Amino acid sequence: MNLPVSGRSYSREDVELSFDVLRQIAQTADKGGYKTIGVHDHLLNPLGSAPGGKEMPERFKFGVLEAWTTLTAVSTVTSKARLTNKVLCNLFRYPAVLAKMAATLDVISQGRVNLALGAGWFRGECLAYGVPWKPYKARVEMLKEGVQIIKKLWTEEVVNFSGKHYRIENGILSPKPVQKPHPPIVIGGSSESIMRIAVEEADGWDVDTGPCSFEMFQDRFAQLENYCSEMGRNVKTLRISVNATPIYAETVVEAKKLAAIWAARIGKKPEEYMASKAVFVGTAEDIVSSAEKWFESGADQVDFIMPHDAAYAQRLTDALAKTGY
Repeated sequence: MNLPVSGRSYSREDVELSFDVLRQIAQTADKGGYKTIGVHDHLLNPLGSAPGGKEMPERFKFGVLEAWTTLTAVSTVTSKARLTNKVLCNLFRYPAVLAKMAATLDVISQGRVNLALGAGWFRGECLAYGVPWKPYKARVEMLKEGVQIIKKLWTEEVVNFSGKHYRIENGILSPKPVQKPHPPIVIGGSSESIMRIAVEEADGWDVDTGPCSFEMFQDRFAQLENYCSEMGRNVKTLRISVNATPIYAETVVEAKKLAAIWAARIGKKPEEYMASKAVFVGTAEDIVSSAEKWFESGADQVDFIMPHDAAYAQRLTDALAKTGY
């Protein structure tokens, strides 16, 4: 379950960002058996942009809570679900510092951290916060080096690393993470180059179903199987996750009405919005059926993008529990 840390997240009416609401949603997920609680990593509200899309600066004013601070707070009010970001932008934090942050959170949470990391796509927020922006090729190279540094610091006593983009001299990370040999690392992104880094360096691959449609995912999964074969890796050792928006109601008619409201909030036509196979519209049984299509196509996990509405999260969780899913 992904927490709604962005202002004007899907809801029936405008609401102020509230950690109390996030806490309630997180605890619902924790008690309701969700495997993972996620927080996306942005400095400006992503409603104002999209990978490869046009920026709409007027939407930046809706605000967004910082990812790592929020996830750390969530760790103290939950006890079962794993904790992750969907996904961290590698440009925002030096890899060695991020390794230290993640190791500390793994200690605080008693071994519940998944480190999910991507190359970054939102140029506007980098410029707005003084974060140096890099061409795509360089961002991909930096991501791969960053993951290599993090794994070394988590598992080695003293680390020296000299790469094209990063250099570490006598790096020491103590205490080490609770999880051994280290917390799972997930690479986020839908491009082939990102998929290759996931196969070569990581434990999981997170696919953003915004730019990557269901049909594209099926093609990409076939590429993944081929590349795993080339690298001598069993594809089943790589956990694949996707994100989806569940729009639940007791009837399909009511769910479609709610979907129309949510579509308007992100500037899309209802028909276009509901046509996406990453938007699950209907009853609890319909939502389960929609998720199963992704599982059948290679996904191991579907992460729900939740509205800023604690009561809705509880209703959805209760309804799904009754399906026995």
